[in-house]
Amino acid sequence: MMFVRPLPEKRGDTKGQSMENTVDPILLEVINNALIAIGDEMGNTMKRTARSITARIGDFSTVLVDARGRVIAQGQGAGFHLGYIRGVMPALLRKFAGKLRPGDILASNDPYGGLSHLPDIVLLAPIFWRDTLVGFSTLVTHHSDIGGRFPGGQSAVCAEIYEEGLRLPCVKLYQEGRPNDALFEVIAGNVRTPDDVLGDLEGQAAACRRGIRGVQELIDKYGVARFEAAIAQLHRYSERVVRGEIARIPDGEYGWQEHFEEDGVGGPGVNLKVCLKVHGDSITVDFTGCAPQLKSAINVPYSLTCSAAYICLRGVLAADAPANDGLFEPVEVIAPKGTVLNPHFPAAIGGRGMMLWRICDMMFGALSKAMPERIFAAGEGGIASFTYAYSGVEEGASPVLTDWYGGGWGARPTKDGIDGVNSLLSGNGGSSVPVERLEVEFPILMDAYGLMPDTGGAGKYRGSMSVYRTYRFLKPGRALIRSCRTTSVPYGLGGGGDGTPSKVVLERGGKLTEFPPQMFIDAQVEPEDAITHVMCGAGAYGDALERDPAMVLDDVLDGRITPAFARRMHGVAIEGGAVGWAQTQALRERMRRRAEGSR
Repeated sequence: MMFVRPLPEKRGDTKGQSMENTVDPILLEVINNALIAIGDEMGNTMKRTARSITARIGDFSTVLVDARGRVIAQGQGAGFHLGYIRGVMPALLRKFAGKLRPGDILASNDPYGGLSHLPDIVLLAPIFWRDTLVGFSTLVTHHSDIGGRFPGGQSAVCAEIYEEGLRLPCVKLYQEGRPNDALFEVIAGNVRTPDDVLGDLEGQAAACRRGIRGVQELIDKYGVARFEAAIAQLHRYSERVVRGEIARIPDGEYGWQEHFEEDGVGGPGVNLKVCLKVHGDSITVDFTGCAPQLKSAINVPYSLTCSAAYICLRGVLAADAPANDGLFEPVEVIAPKGTVLNPHFPAAIGGRGMMLWRICDMMFGALSKAMPERIFAAGEGGIASFTYAYSGVEEGASPVLTDWYGGGWGARPTKDGIDGVNSLLSGNGGSSVPVERLEVEFPILMDAYGLMPDTGGAGKYRGSMSVYRTYRFLKPGRALIRSCRTTSVPYGLGGGGDGTPSKVVLERGGKLTEFPPQMFIDAQVEPEDAITHVMCGAGAYGDALERDPAMVLDDVLDGRITPAFARRMHGVAIEGGAVGWAQTQALRERMRRRAEGSR
């Protein structure tokens, strides 16, 4: 449940409003949580009616929008999807002004129309109350396939968006309740998994209709005037919370730079930079100086760049504020056109996920200079994806499995990192697919799934360990693995050690072969082949020699680190399952003297 804490109105906040246009705090709380509940009910509807395994594990977001195109609430899903909806609404309102009717449902996946990449399709259903447009019920989900050169639509090697699959401008999928059969046929004829894609679209539509009913019932109960007054107050509330948090940061400029290790097509890496400019109660996120757009698919469309910036700031500035457009009012995002974070059409963007996570690492790196007491070290580098396309049982069928899995968080200023969880950017928008479900629904066996010892960064507080998964194939096909930080490593903070890079290993005929360090692996596989993906280990926080030896011992006993790692990185001697205190003291003194001598 979200609680709206009373905040004093700023002078001028209620200018031009009468008391009839304000809502008392108790009713405001009720309406706020009702909107969130409607979003959650939409998510439950999607999970129960979706066809693909991707949608059923929750890789979607539900968002309610007002008639002006402003986000008013979010239910289940990933926080960064809020930016998608903000991006698509202006074009939708221009294109369909005066042309929307009850029962219409619009669809779009256009990255140059406010969205992310082609597999992400958003449905937007106008909400009418007594023939008046009062808002939109929306749901965006990642689909198992969208056509194009590569199964799943996420390869890094495409040069133009035309290669990446079917692009839908904002079009009517349903018109006054009737499905657009011609459009459904076009979609089915262009994807490898028509049953999954069409089934998920129908699930999205059902969820949007649930959102429509929920909002209509809410307005029936409280009236349209109170409803609109409440969402306006919630908007102002969220804005004040964010501005209050920003005002606590000392004015100034806080920068961070990264070298992204490859261009997606075998060429050299590219330079990235961000500068956070804090002035009073507002902040500018300036990506000026990033590399020009690339001739590969790891470019990030502007709406997604904004989304990444928004969710990073929200995570540390206003995690408890209602999710609406007010969160973004104090934030300006600058990404010059023609750069890797705001490419010109028709640049490819299907593999943008790898660059997306690096934006977040840069954001948190810069924030660590502005508010070090609240920022954790770099995590696993971003959620990994695994795609397996194989020949189906039926002639012409081409099933596609897309699996997602997170690695973990970097260490926090006062606590260890968290192992085996999604990144902050993703929130609860998707999770690892249960092994049993994978093995029942697809010709695959999961030989191993666990945490890799000695991989988290060493510090006073340790980084999360590497997650690894081993897939064994039962049919010939094509495996595509999206990884992160193959040569660079997640950074530590406060003197903490860095994490470890990711790697991918092929087992064939009993022989192990490690793939070259690249972020996107595209491999033909045969029955009995196996691929193991080891994700990054996360960065640490604080001096490794300051970690409590008792905590080091717990790590050894739990299998997180080996005794050799404890000795080498923490200066802790483990003897017979216990800390050798005298030897530990001597080890640490020598290691400190050595460190001081090297400065």
